[in-house]
Amino acid sequence: MSDPKDHFDGDGAQKRGDGRSSGGAITLERPRPTPEPPQEPEVIDDTGTQALSEALRSSFVVVKILMVGLVAVFLFSGVFTVPSQQKAIILRFGKPIGIGEKMLLEPGLHFAFPYPIDEKVFIPLGQQSVKSSVGWYAVTPAEEAAGQEPYAGGSLNPAVDSYTLTADANILHVRATVNYLITEPLKYALKFANASCAVQNAVYFSIGYAT
Repeated sequence: MSDPKDHFDGDGAQKRGDGRSSGGAITLERPRPTPEPPQEPEVIDDTGTQALSEALRSSFVVVKILMVGLVAVFLFSGVFTVPSQQKAIILRFGKPIGIGEKMLLEPGLHFAFPYPIDEKVFIPLGQQSVKSSVGWYAVTPAEEAAGQEPYAGGSLNPAVDSYTLTADANILHVRATVNYLITEPLKYALKFANASCAVQNAVYFSIGYAT
């Protein structure tokens, strides 16, 4: 006997009372769930945090501007001018830049890195002079300007007044001015720590002063 719940459909396939066909499998498609949109992260509205972030951002901008300004000042501080009647050389870490006469910078505008990277040495041109008064009387600048005689009101004081001894043991008072020209500026700048002092010392010893 057949189950009263069983019946036949129009195609001749026996269908059970629970809706399933005994003749073949029936696939029921279930509706797919609609995907939910991704949730946006929660934004914490913290006024203090936002203010701090803005302050830091502004500080970084100010620091960048200051750094650019300092770099510009550092570079432009190396711009210098060689006056007329002078030449110059640049010493980079103590060594002159260039070879031979190319070391000399003509009068005008030039650039060098600021100290201590570069050091500028200026060399005077034209006539130079040194004075020697070591063999002279002890006079003050005011007395010198007034034209006061060295002997006025006194006599030679060997403890104060300088003098020069001649070969025959006579005493002389000497003042000298020596004029000279710099014909080799590179040697003048590089061979002496202070060339003008060297010339002045040569004058002192040529006079043969004594104190």
